Amino acid sequence: MTFRGASAIIGAYNLSLQAKQYSISQIWLQSGPPTELNIIQVGCGVHPTLYGDSALHLTASWTADGYVNTGCYDNLCPGFVQVNRDFGLGAFLKPTNPIGTFNKYAYVIHVKQDPSTGHWWLITTLNSIQVGYWPKEIFTHLSEGSSVIRYGGETFAPPDMVSPPMGSGRLPQELFKNSGFIGRLQITDSEYKETDVDPKDMKPYLDAKLDCYDLIYHGYEGPVYWQAFLYGGPGGQCDM
Repeated sequence: MTFRGASAIIGAYNLSLQAKQYSISQIWLQSGPPTELNIIQVGCGVHPTLYGDSALHLTASWTADGYVNTGCYDNLCPGFVQVNRDFGLGAFLKPTNPIGTFNKYAYVIHVKQDPSTGHWWLITTLNSIQVGYWPKEIFTHLSEGSSVIRYGGETFAPPDMVSPPMGSGRLPQELFKNSGFIGRLQITDSEYKETDVDPKDMKPYLDAKLDCYDLIYHGYEGPVYWQAFLYGGPGGQCDM
């Protein structure tokens, strides 16, 4: 199936990370074989090495070859075209959520392909801010649409450090009050129609110990969060 976009709301949490670690909750769009993998990743990230702090930022990256020779974070290389003068990649995301509340702050992340130009636009926050776009010309496969959509968290730490927290830093077994969440999961289909994800198409994936990170997905979670899941955890010694 060919996708022309994806969107979600991502719960916003402050996390404490060290240099060389990162933790990003995001949407992935990708297409192409492994040696020519085209990827756009956008979400809410804590990345001390990139930003010089442990705050939450609007974080994005792209590549046309699986990050071998092309691509970068945010605007660190030519690629993303910024159009909004007031809000851009790398922007601080405030406010964030304390642990233990039911009234949550979340940020809209929406990436969609323009049917006329083929460019991939980034639209964010509840006010539908058009941040900018990735031109179709920088891609070899995403120019024709995305073949895979992913939602979730990604962390990194070098071998001599423990894995950092993900989401809210709490496991999803602590439920909505404490856990990180991603909701209102939608895709834009090949006819440019926006629709909720189909639970039959959702394939949960984890590659770390369950006491580090986990996820819970039951499908529809009501009129506020629609299709949604809980995810994340404290990190630690996480290798399988």
